[in-house]
Amino acid sequence: MKNDTAWHHPIHLHGHAFRVLRRNGRPTQHKEWQDTVLMWPREEVEVAFVADNPGHWMFHCHILEHQEGGMMSVVEVG
Repeated sequence: MKNDTAWHHPIHLHGHAFRVLRRNGRPTQHKEWQDTVLMWPREEVEVAFVADNPGHWMFHCHILEHQEGGMMSVVEVG
């Protein structure tokens, strides 16, 4: 994921947990399972998750104004 804005964004994935593998190309020290990652302004984050829960899952910024502004999508797991 890439945050091209000047604001922080807590990005949340429903239905799954993920691990943050890299931030701005650098490996992360801790790779705990989580469902939300706080992205810093102008930051790139690489995550990995096991897509083992079929369905349509919301993926969005937890700041409601940002979500209403379009920072929301659906991840489809078959």
